[in-house]
Amino acid sequence: MPVPDFGELENLLARTSASWKAGANDVTRLDDSTRHGLLGVTIDRQALAEINARPRIASIVVGLPSQVDWRDVNGRSHVSPVKDQGQCGSCVSFCTAASIESAVSIATGDTVDLSEADLHFCSAHGAGCGGWWPADAIGEANRRGVPLEELFPYGQAFENGAPVCRIDPHRDDRLYRPGGAAELTTMSDRKQWLAMRGPVCAVIHVYDDFFALKSGDVYRHVTGDHAGYHCIEVIGYSDVDQCWIAKNSWGTTWGDSGFFRIGYGECGIDETSTDRDPDGSVNHFPMYGIDGVQVPGGWRGFQLSGPDSAARSAPIAAVSRVPNSMELWFVGADGSIQDRFWYDCGQWQGFELAPPGSASPNGGIAAVSRIPNSMELWWIGAAGSVEAAFWYEGGQWARYQLAPPGSASTSAGITAVSRIPNSMEVWWIGAAGSVEAAFWYEGGQWTRYGLAPAGSASTGGAIAAVSRIPQSMELWWIGADGSIQDNYWYEGGQWQRFMLDPPGSAALGGAIAASSRIPQSMEIFWTGADGSIQDNYWYEGGQWQRFMLDPPGSAALGGAIAAVTRIPQSMELWWTGADGSIQDNYWYEGAPWQRFTLAPAGSASADGGIGAVSRIPNSMETWWVGATGALQDSYWYP
Repeated sequence: MPVPDFGELENLLARTSASWKAGANDVTRLDDSTRHGLLGVTIDRQALAEINARPRIASIVVGLPSQVDWRDVNGRSHVSPVKDQGQCGSCVSFCTAASIESAVSIATGDTVDLSEADLHFCSAHGAGCGGWWPADAIGEANRRGVPLEELFPYGQAFENGAPVCRIDPHRDDRLYRPGGAAELTTMSDRKQWLAMRGPVCAVIHVYDDFFALKSGDVYRHVTGDHAGYHCIEVIGYSDVDQCWIAKNSWGTTWGDSGFFRIGYGECGIDETSTDRDPDGSVNHFPMYGIDGVQVPGGWRGFQLSGPDSAARSAPIAAVSRVPNSMELWFVGADGSIQDRFWYDCGQWQGFELAPPGSASPNGGIAAVSRIPNSMELWWIGAAGSVEAAFWYEGGQWARYQLAPPGSASTSAGITAVSRIPNSMEVWWIGAAGSVEAAFWYEGGQWTRYGLAPAGSASTGGAIAAVSRIPQSMELWWIGADGSIQDNYWYEGGQWQRFMLDPPGSAALGGAIAASSRIPQSMEIFWTGADGSIQDNYWYEGGQWQRFMLDPPGSAALGGAIAAVTRIPQSMELWWTGADGSIQDNYWYEGAPWQRFTLAPAGSASADGGIGAVSRIPNSMETWWVGATGALQDSYWYP
């Protein structure tokens, strides 16, 4: 059937409660057959019935915003520009690519333009304009990856009007892959995903009046026959206006410059719909979220928090309690404790954990996740107390004071380990250069003790610890004379202390990082008194072996060091260069250490912190305090 007469349609809209506007556009100017050919969703009715028959848990998510629009999140858009699928039923690939583009933007801050032609014409779908289903398209994008538009532009995918597949020789060099398709079948699922994770793919039943949508209020079907089914990107919702906010792929002359709003329950878009197919089947279409996204290999970076969000000398602590999440903490410019957290495919979010004046801007911060559903954090208070906060899944952060004012040096470090799931241990430098400790076992109270007497440690130095096996812990700190001190413990025994490296080995205000990549080995790194990076490693049954990893002048004397081991055969180390750069040095078993500059001179605060995690074996992420007090983020995928 043709598009309804515009005059009749406007009169009808005026007589109904619908307030959207109709008008001519590039789609209404097409002939009926071509116009209906734009609708490229193929529905497996049996599969859809099985989806809709699955048990659903009725739930109301508390605390969701009343409106979400990913075109404006703190002044930034995570929605790519409106595109035009042309005279082809490739809408599923367009909405899928759009949702992946949004996921990349949310996760990384990068704006990418992906090739719908590659996804639609070179995948299992085949080189044709026939229909598809969003979950299948996302599955193909996961299997093959999607290259950039420039490697196969959509406009070059047609020969004599027929689509073809072209594979660029560099196609596989830079691929973007969704982790999978999250099937969202309830209003609460959809809204929670949109509020917390990002835009989604959605299917709607299209009637002839939809083609003429121009602008105005929320679209609600008023007239016209069945035309087909279409895939769109839902980019938000409004409870105030009772609608979903969406992006189409019919160019900018259609709708509100290519965008539109559609009422809750309209045209099969959600489970509240009463819409039916001409054969009588009920239309309740799931939405599909992009469940994680993998970006091309190499290091990439972005600014996580703006200038002056962190104290220039702020320490950073980070954990990954589960593979699809990271959380980090730093001291704000006002002495607050700031928290930033991320879940796979979602955007980074933040909040203030402790108010201004809570922390020493020069003191340490440490965190552990002893079990997947809990995290604990410690920091040096402004008056030399040791402050703490803990979190259990489903609850709120709770604070307590571990040690009173005057207990800790306000310019030295703190470190912690959880050697077994039901225990934690924390160490810090005392105000008089002692080394203090506190331990906790589940069901008990924190117990404090002195590990090393006053004068043992530099009151401006760092401290680091690892637990290489459940029955052992090892601790290192910078001595008051610039030595490296080592203290180790085995279950059933006493702490044993020795001097690992002689006086003058370390910068008094320098950093230490430690790693245990395998149970039979430990390695520590520190800033030498001459600005070198020093390394000392140990294998079970052998002696400690020291060498200079990077020469004098390589590191800022008051700068930070962070290390991770993402796989047992590798370690990676980052530190602040003497010129304010961020330096990276990595090692693979059987090969020498390799160094490169991760961020150029002037990027980092000379005495600011660095934090790092490896949440999954093929990824690393590091954060540091920028020269302007911004918090910078760099991440890597192979």
